[in-house]
Amino acid sequence: MSNNEHRQYLLADNLRAIAVSFLTVVLVSVVLGLLMFSVIKEHEEARAEDILSNVRMVFKDAEASLDYLIANSYYSCSDDNLNEMRRTLFRSRFVKEIGFFGDGKLLCSTYLGVLKQPIDEAVPDFVTALGDAFWINTPLELFDNQSKGTIAKRGRYNAVLDLDGVIGLNFGRDWALFYNGEQLYHMAGSPRLTPSITGREGRSLSTDYFSLRIIKCEKYYSEVCLTVVPDEARIFKIHKGKLVLFICIMLMAAALSHMLTFNYLRRIRSLESRINRGLKSGKFYCLYQPFVNLDTEEVVGCEVLSRFEDEYGPIYPDDFISQVRDIGKTWEFTTVMIKSAMDELNRCANIPEGFKVSFNLFPSDFMQDELIDLDWVLDLNNKNFKLVLEIIEDEQLATSSAAKHIKALRSRGFWVAIDDFGVGYSNLSQLKSLRCEFLKIDRSFVMDMEDHSIRSSLIPHIVNIADELKVTLIAEGVENNEQRRELVNMNVEYGQGWLFGKPQTVGNLANTIELSFKTH
Repeated sequence: MSNNEHRQYLLADNLRAIAVSFLTVVLVSVVLGLLMFSVIKEHEEARAEDILSNVRMVFKDAEASLDYLIANSYYSCSDDNLNEMRRTLFRSRFVKEIGFFGDGKLLCSTYLGVLKQPIDEAVPDFVTALGDAFWINTPLELFDNQSKGTIAKRGRYNAVLDLDGVIGLNFGRDWALFYNGEQLYHMAGSPRLTPSITGREGRSLSTDYFSLRIIKCEKYYSEVCLTVVPDEARIFKIHKGKLVLFICIMLMAAALSHMLTFNYLRRIRSLESRINRGLKSGKFYCLYQPFVNLDTEEVVGCEVLSRFEDEYGPIYPDDFISQVRDIGKTWEFTTVMIKSAMDELNRCANIPEGFKVSFNLFPSDFMQDELIDLDWVLDLNNKNFKLVLEIIEDEQLATSSAAKHIKALRSRGFWVAIDDFGVGYSNLSQLKSLRCEFLKIDRSFVMDMEDHSIRSSLIPHIVNIADELKVTLIAEGVENNEQRRELVNMNVEYGQGWLFGKPQTVGNLANTIELSFKTH
């Protein structure tokens, strides 16, 4: 991969990581937002319940006071009645004034005493289901009509209640208490928060789940309801710590998701990761380079070469071969390539029976104590191919162990070749011990033939060694007819190189074989 491609992939990975972090922030924001909303709503519902609890205490106090006086059965503003009314007022927590009625007129009160001129009872604003009459925001006689209050009347007695003062003492003004009867009546709190006055049939007190507006009605005094519309400034003040934590979590989630995504994308693009995935998902594929009889130029066999390409592009053999070795997947790699090649070659009708097929094996696989199991390859060999196992000479071979494996494999019908002979680790002693069928002369010797270099002058010596060991030679890297003729003159039997064909697909290999037969 070039530096330019590397930079492009890094940029692409970074953009993907940014996109993932953005989506993560959105998702985390939604989840935390819903959680925070739920916490705030739960807090506001608890607050509304506290306000209703205060309302309940005021009503129960007034109810207890009025019921007590009714039970005494007074029928006039006697001194005893007034004294009892005053004692009751003293004991009460939320009642501010108590009055006594007769014949539809206010006759006396705890503050005014006996009225010289009784006051006519006004029409109440509403009467509850319990039969209690209410006057809302009514001018009070005890303050010369300069102040207003809520008046509740039961039987002959009424009680002045200061709902605004009692409830608003501990709660802000973002609530409203109202009577939900045939008509809506604002009782306390902020008037603008009381729902619109409509007929009962067209009235809906329900609120959306995702709204912080809360409407609750008192369980006992079921027609007395409360609406709360939380003040934003108050909510922010209460929950600002949670908001700061919310922002910190979002930032951490964004940073963490970006880091994890970027590292993941880099990891899946790493050489090791791509190769591991490629072994499992068929990203490795086979190409076939023919080798020929140098004298007749007939194609007699091919070498199976591995290639790799995935969604990120190709990886060249010089890179993936060493990586396969480093991650300890040499045998798995070899197995994948053999299975793939045998499947393709068997299915191609124009590949003749008895065709030589050469596979590359790693020296490290020959250094194991356990014998290499390739019997399954024989089961796949439907066309009786001559199977050649090439040992790559790029690392030191343990002669004793290798000899044991090679002997076992040859006994099962496999042929063995030493690849890149002359530049690797093999020596004459090793060759005698290994007893292989083929030696492949490294391409560097053949390429130097035109210059008549010292290296090319060694080829006759390699030929002599092969003759002594009764080993067949295959020259690699043959690119022109001059090289071919010289190799023929040196008694090198087989050759492989671009002169006869580049690495190619199995279909093209079949065409190459057919063409060589027609020509000769």
